[in-house]
Amino acid sequence: MQSHLIGVDVDDLSLPIKDAIRKAAELKFHVVELPAAMGEAAPRNLSSSGRRHLARYVEGLGLGVAALAADMPALRLTDSSTVDERVARTCEIIDLAKDLKVRIVTASVGALTHPETGEPSPLAAEALHRIGEYAEARRAVYAIRPSHDVGDRVVGVLDELRCPSIQIGLDPAAMVMSGVNPSNVLERLAGRVAILHARDATAGLTDRPGRETRFGEGEVDFVSILAMLDAAEYRGAFIVRRCDSAQPIVDLRAARDALAHMLGSS
Repeated sequence: MQSHLIGVDVDDLSLPIKDAIRKAAELKFHVVELPAAMGEAAPRNLSSSGRRHLARYVEGLGLGVAALAADMPALRLTDSSTVDERVARTCEIIDLAKDLKVRIVTASVGALTHPETGEPSPLAAEALHRIGEYAEARRAVYAIRPSHDVGDRVVGVLDELRCPSIQIGLDPAAMVMSGVNPSNVLERLAGRVAILHARDATAGLTDRPGRETRFGEGEVDFVSILAMLDAAEYRGAFIVRRCDSAQPIVDLRAARDALAHMLGSS
């Protein structure tokens, strides 16, 4: 039976990127997710030789790269003043992924539908179509991490796109914090999940936003989520995340152990 690949987004380790990659290996993660929208691993900061060196460095530590993260919260797909820059920079990261022999580029996308009608945003749909075609030509997957749209709305967006290179990067905690039930999304889309971000959170209420917690201390039903992914024969990586912590290494190590136990891995 194939072992589960448990990884970490090195950005959460709060270290320079090479130190963070080394720490990921010391913590016995199998794979890493690299932040590529800015910083040391951004496409514009890596020459051809720099890309080769980075790939060799990761491999030399016994790790793989599960995905590149292309998060650009200031450049919204639904904003006509930022969408073209978002598409262009995302395509640069897809090219970087190809150079690093990484198949998945993932990104948070926020709301993609009209809050009242549920109709997909024409601007976002057109942008995702452009990104999807670019990714498909390079045999890559652009895994969108929806948070504000319920399952039927996400399905509507993907159905309108009809682009197999646009898949789901599942971040159940982001959904819970936005008041969306992750199981509602998985019921329709479990077979289209390319990567999972494993972190915990409390749900948002009308008088307060949700917040991230240590793994196992929030309201994300990982037992149900993992069972649904298993039923869909999910074979992607499980990326442990801790975006808001005073002791990220301690929390990430504990989350890794708890998740490995749930998955029956070592």
